[in-house]
Amino acid sequence: MRKMPLKPSPTWLTGVSMKNDSTSDPLSQPQNREVRNEVMYHGIAASSGIAIGIALVVGGTNRSSLDLEPKPITEAEVPAETARLNAALAKTRAQILELQARVKSSLASQEASIFEAHLLIVDDKVLMQEVYDGIRKQLQAADVVFAGIMKRYIAAISAVNDQYLKERAADVADVAYRVLDNLSGESRQLLDHLPGQRILISRDLTPSDTAMLDRENVQAFATETGSRTSHTAILARSMRIPAVVGVTNLAANVHNGDLIIIDGFIGAVITNPKPETLELYAQKEVSKEQLFNQLQQESSLESETIDGYRIHLSANIDDVGDIDDVRKSGAAGIGLFRTEYLFMDKIPTEEEQFEAYRKIVAGADGQGVIIRTLDLGGDKLSAVLQTTPDPNPFLGQRSIRLCLAYPELLMPQLRAILRASAVGPTRLMFPMVTCEDEIDRLKEMLDKARTELRLEKLKFDEHMEVGIMVETPSAALFAEHLARKVDFFSIGTNDLVQYTMAVDRGNEKVATLYRPAHPVILMLINNIVKAADAAGIWVGVCGEMASDPRFIPLLVGLGVQELSMSTGALGAARRVVRSLRMFEAEKFAQDAMKCADHRQVLEMADSLLQRIAPDIVSIAMKGN
Repeated sequence: MRKMPLKPSPTWLTGVSMKNDSTSDPLSQPQNREVRNEVMYHGIAASSGIAIGIALVVGGTNRSSLDLEPKPITEAEVPAETARLNAALAKTRAQILELQARVKSSLASQEASIFEAHLLIVDDKVLMQEVYDGIRKQLQAADVVFAGIMKRYIAAISAVNDQYLKERAADVADVAYRVLDNLSGESRQLLDHLPGQRILISRDLTPSDTAMLDRENVQAFATETGSRTSHTAILARSMRIPAVVGVTNLAANVHNGDLIIIDGFIGAVITNPKPETLELYAQKEVSKEQLFNQLQQESSLESETIDGYRIHLSANIDDVGDIDDVRKSGAAGIGLFRTEYLFMDKIPTEEEQFEAYRKIVAGADGQGVIIRTLDLGGDKLSAVLQTTPDPNPFLGQRSIRLCLAYPELLMPQLRAILRASAVGPTRLMFPMVTCEDEIDRLKEMLDKARTELRLEKLKFDEHMEVGIMVETPSAALFAEHLARKVDFFSIGTNDLVQYTMAVDRGNEKVATLYRPAHPVILMLINNIVKAADAAGIWVGVCGEMASDPRFIPLLVGLGVQELSMSTGALGAARRVVRSLRMFEAEKFAQDAMKCADHRQVLEMADSLLQRIAPDIVSIAMKGN
């Protein structure tokens, strides 16, 4: 079985209780239940890897509801309840800071920044004033009022049509449960005395739960809720814990002690596997470890096809702390530096941004960095901008639209990026551009920033390339006109698929409709590449399609010149590129666009990958 790397082990898992709880090992007790057949459950592949082991079902009996029984108080008790709430908030804040420090020391600052949002909730004066007022007016205990208000906020956040914001509902719930734990004084369920390695099965795991997992004994986990882009999934990938999320009715159908397989590559959970299934996965487990070691050893090799076509493989990063991983991976620079983390706590100054960008560019050792401007919705910044939250952030004032509406957001960022370009090769990229008018306005602001820096005698690269992300159907179809105004395109396949297929990719109820292999998506990419070729500019892809080995031949065959992905995916991508001939990639792409549906494309993709890079087949993401 897969042995997890030894790291500092937490002593508890926040707010989790065990099914069939016992002070002794429940798995050592006689199990008088019927023989059960092998069942495969399908979910969302959240963190790659395979684990074979014994199930430990953990559930949220104390987290199942925020509907608390009324607890009336008298007016004389209001000050005591307010003080009790303040003490719980202070304790919660200290716990979050401790958790953040622990994550930063064992993982990276990128993962630790997830908990900045938790601190913002605890420190939200408007929210807490609402709780204080509720205690006084309703004459109810602090926990009852707090739970009711948090339930309302969670419901409102969950209802909006914006995946990023929906996933933040889990962060709000995480903080709510922690505060309620501290108000009640209830002890948390200990999971540091596990009787050996276990696979966790749960309805849900919050980011705090995940960050505190004992990586020596937790082999993998599967949950009924969640998405690939949730904070829980992000942490699992960073911790190298295989995970599957969005598995319907899983916890109710798994018992403590069940033998179980987690396949984080294809998003499958197999309970009570047959001997032949066990043997197959045991072989896969060993071969994958060997494969990852081989891929790491190949990190210095050129990423070019057998017939000599160079494909640039670069890295997507969120934080300066990721630079070491970029160097080790053999990436040809940074194809996407996301700047959103700088804005999660407050709006950063120009100097704060410049320092962050300078470190990234310097750390890239001359390989080149593409810095993307702010790609958030106004809903995330409504408090600091003092605006009304957008009723539909997904289609509303987000990304470039927000920055154009609030130049005070964009101008300091443009100046900081320009200044960082003096340190090393830097490109600027605007996200979510849909029309020529937006490009014209953005370039006017960029020219203004350049003029200001010249007057201030601050250095910058006068010839810094400026590109856009193409991630909407309108931009893809209008690419011929957009290409004349920029130096490069980067295709954001995540949003392109989501907007084209009209599907919320993080919603487990419709996840199967998120289909990057659909012929219409390939046609749009083909149109983008042709427009770029005609204008003499280059094209890259920085969405999840770029990191899926099945789709790399497709993208290469369509004419994409750069693929940008997480550092962990670069090894497999390099192996696929080096196993490919350009003429077969081009033929595959042309044939794929003629297919009737996405299933035919996937069958062709699997067949080609099996032929050119059979070792990589086992780690290619399946489905959709």
